[in-house]
Amino acid sequence: MPSAEVTQKEAVVFRNAKTLTADHYAASFRNHFGDGAVHRLQKEIGFVGKRLLRLPSTERSSFFDPWFGEENARHLRAVAQSVRGLPQDAATATAGDVTGSAGPRRAPRIVFLQGVMPRSGTNYLQSLLELHPDVVVNPFGIRELPFLNTVEDARAYEGRFLRLYQRNRESFRDLETFCYMVSGFLRRIEAEFPADKTVVIKSPHTRMMRYFPYLFPAERCLIVLRDGKRAVQSTIDTWPLRFLGRTFADVCREWSFGTEAALEAQSRMSADACRLVRFEDAVAAPDGTVRDLMRFLELEEGRYPFERIGDLPILGSSRASRSNGEVSWTPVEKPKGFDPSKRPIEWSRKRRTVFDAVAGDMQKKAGYAS
Repeated sequence: MPSAEVTQKEAVVFRNAKTLTADHYAASFRNHFGDGAVHRLQKEIGFVGKRLLRLPSTERSSFFDPWFGEENARHLRAVAQSVRGLPQDAATATAGDVTGSAGPRRAPRIVFLQGVMPRSGTNYLQSLLELHPDVVVNPFGIRELPFLNTVEDARAYEGRFLRLYQRNRESFRDLETFCYMVSGFLRRIEAEFPADKTVVIKSPHTRMMRYFPYLFPAERCLIVLRDGKRAVQSTIDTWPLRFLGRTFADVCREWSFGTEAALEAQSRMSADACRLVRFEDAVAAPDGTVRDLMRFLELEEGRYPFERIGDLPILGSSRASRSNGEVSWTPVEKPKGFDPSKRPIEWSRKRRTVFDAVAGDMQKKAGYAS
């Protein structure tokens, strides 16, 4: 029968072996996929656990990348400018002025229409812009293009790509392969659309907006803000809360983080590159909103058919566009008195308490009544 001392030594060796094995696999995973992929895996595991426990699973890191660094971001901007033939000095790179191998040439202006979250009013703003004869929406039939939403997935793909030949890690920076993909798509727009057009790309999200001026060095962005309570209510009207799905607090957090990202983008970018538009202002005074957008986008105001604004149909309203119990994305005629910006909020005391705790401060910072 083994002595207690021998048994204790064997136990220590066994524990050390387990630790070494776990450390080995963790190190191997990092070497193959990178630290960003490890972070993503940890998030996914935590996400499942939180959903099972009915805890909020919307993470701030999905809006503000913990791996973001200015030095790497400047490298991405240089890559984007090189791929698209833009001047390397970001201060002189303006939308529509693309320098190709044959010398300067004009290209269509590209504008990103972002929303702090789905149900913020990007459909309505796009409909207003689309009335201008020089504006093109949904390029190549793509209704939404959430590039920045996929930063974490792009990093995971990049890890798998580099795993096949480890020495390539010495030649590629973080998210560089993603930058090539994004820049290639924009280059195609510049090549295939007339130079006198403004192409609008819509994405109702503001995740990872810190990357915007680096991945899109010549583009402008319009960001739609909406009152938090009405944006949250419209969201749960459109996509009702379900078991093991998002919680009410999750939706509130999404609006809060998305709005924080929008306000930060405005502060970090120049006034001629980023503009915030309140959905409520666009609904109350569409003519004034359009005139402001025409100036921002350098579109000819005299060519805009202001008389047609009142005839715009409704697209995807959480209340007026319902069919068979679900929201329909088929345009419908606007009902008399329709005004989603003034829709009453009828929440229980518990929901009001949750919203105030999660998003109350951001509601005030964004300029809305608490």
